[in-house]
Amino acid sequence: MTELPVDQLLSVDQAIAILDAVALQPGIESRSLLDATGLRLAEDIFSDRDYPPFDKSVMDGYAIRAADAAETGVRLNVVHTIAAGQVGTRAIQPGEAIKIMTGAPLPVGADAVVPVEQTMRDGDYVILHRSATVGNAIAKRGSDTPSNRLLLGKGARLGPAQIGVAASVGKSTVSVYAVPTVALLSTGDEIVEMDQTPAGSQIRNSNGPMMTALLLQLGCRVKNLGIVRDDPAVIRSAIEIGLDSDAVFITGGMSMGEHDHVPGLLGELGMELKISKLRIKPGKPFVFAAGRREIGNPKMAFGLPGNPVSAFVCTIRLAGRILTRLAGRTPEQTLRQAKLTDDLPPNGPRELYLPAIATDDRIQPLHPNGSADLFTLAQANSLIVRPENAPAAAGVTVPVIFLT
Repeated sequence: MTELPVDQLLSVDQAIAILDAVALQPGIESRSLLDATGLRLAEDIFSDRDYPPFDKSVMDGYAIRAADAAETGVRLNVVHTIAAGQVGTRAIQPGEAIKIMTGAPLPVGADAVVPVEQTMRDGDYVILHRSATVGNAIAKRGSDTPSNRLLLGKGARLGPAQIGVAASVGKSTVSVYAVPTVALLSTGDEIVEMDQTPAGSQIRNSNGPMMTALLLQLGCRVKNLGIVRDDPAVIRSAIEIGLDSDAVFITGGMSMGEHDHVPGLLGELGMELKISKLRIKPGKPFVFAAGRREIGNPKMAFGLPGNPVSAFVCTIRLAGRILTRLAGRTPEQTLRQAKLTDDLPPNGPRELYLPAIATDDRIQPLHPNGSADLFTLAQANSLIVRPENAPAAAGVTVPVIFLT
């Protein structure tokens, strides 16, 4: 097969358009609230009543009539106590005070609370050291949120505060977007497990652990299919197993070498190669294939280059968009901006993703030794995105993907 000229390869924007055009329906499941921590809501959650549901004291102190406390030094008769969780049994009368705890409902007739530290108790009486006005130390009914207000919208991530809100309104069970399940397959005769000592031209499998961590970070559940040798029958069998997942990620075997079997095998399995090679650096041999499934979303396979930086970039920039949509979210459309600290040479005909270190609104490019240089990528907290054939001088603003 003849290699196409670079200018005839798909651009990154064209690849993104192809990925975004794939019709997907994220899975939805019902989970107990605590089991849904970190997931995204697939429903709206509304307040089921006013919060607070009554006028309440926000401090320990004495509920009074503000008219009785227009001056300091007032002496009032303490006739009752209301603890949190209790309701007063009598209305307050002129010249009276009712001891009240934080969170307790205000008794009928009271319109202010004097904090305990602004008082002195004298037997059945309390002496007020300060005057009070209507509403002092009181939270009015519905002041936090009124009934039937939208509190958490569909797509909201259930972090600790959101879990607390859902619990407050009685949502012990919630509908959430299901976690996408992806299969991960590493290919190559030269690859050995990370706990083995390489011999000859062998290398340890860095792609597998790196991709597992990245896919977990992107919110997926990962089924690791391990390493398979460069045997078409073995690779095909492993891909067939992986296609039972929402998507299968295959690293290695994507280019045009004698042992690069994956694109052809995907075709044999009835998958349409929608993307095969891009004007991107690193990551040119990126593959995306889709095939029909009887029910639900299409079968999907992502072929990633064997070099780890290429696999990382293609997942962050391209494959991650599908994973985001499977999880019920919308992919981020715009890149952030930062100013270059150094000059960069003119870029080539492929969109380049350069590891960098961003601080505040400045970004310092790193200089990796090719797409296998995972050591430089590990120092980076961002990627500079360089358009095709673009020069870049120190001080100019460049698009950036932040990694942390």
